[in-house]
Amino acid sequence: MQSVERIIKIIDCFSIEETQLSLSEITKKTSLPKPSVYRICEALCEEHILNKDPSTLKYRIGIKLFELGSMFLRSLELRKIAFPEMEKLQELTGESIHMGIIEGNEVISIEGIESNKSLHIKLWVGKRSPIYCTSVGKAILAFHTDKEIENIISNIDLKPYTKNTITDKEKLLMELKSIRKNMIAIDYQEHEEGIICIGAPIFENKRVIASISISGPVIRMTDENIEKYGENILEAVNNVTKKLS
Repeated sequence: MQSVERIIKIIDCFSIEETQLSLSEITKKTSLPKPSVYRICEALCEEHILNKDPSTLKYRIGIKLFELGSMFLRSLELRKIAFPEMEKLQELTGESIHMGIIEGNEVISIEGIESNKSLHIKLWVGKRSPIYCTSVGKAILAFHTDKEIENIISNIDLKPYTKNTITDKEKLLMELKSIRKNMIAIDYQEHEEGIICIGAPIFENKRVIASISISGPVIRMTDENIEKYGENILEAVNNVTKKLS
């Protein structure tokens, strides 16, 4: 925790008024030992969180923080554009609607609308879920390049969450090919018993960036409803994709 606090102190030294700082200036602002400040700043430079000007030897904010900030802004814009479509989906289906983005080998929930029915799926914004056995995850994973898919799957422990979880790599690859063809990912109780989810991808500049899903209990997610909801969700994600473009 001490290291984390020191890193935050150092990053907080920079501002719009002071975009570049010397080692001595950072040391004075943080009241930390100069050798410690130097070691932390050099380590942050290696990770591109800070950048060091070779001529002045002053530090400034690096590209990594810009990338993270850009991701945050894009996430806000995505939520703003997608939410009306998610509301329409919730009204049409009466079920819980969820939007997720990929981070590493997982999917993070960034928006959701819970069903108002007594039996419904609880949604937690910020929750992480496995990418290989959820509809939001598979809907994103399927539209990566074959090489990217191979790299991601190779780093995943395909453990079974239920008896329906696909744990065989070749079967999962076949599943992803089918999703890529049909544009729809379905989680048939693969992550949680008694729950079926339908997911579809959102694109920006022809690159998959997120997905939206409809989740409901098995008793309501009949074959007829799955087919109908599939049409509903495709219309929703297509509308979001068009607006993002």
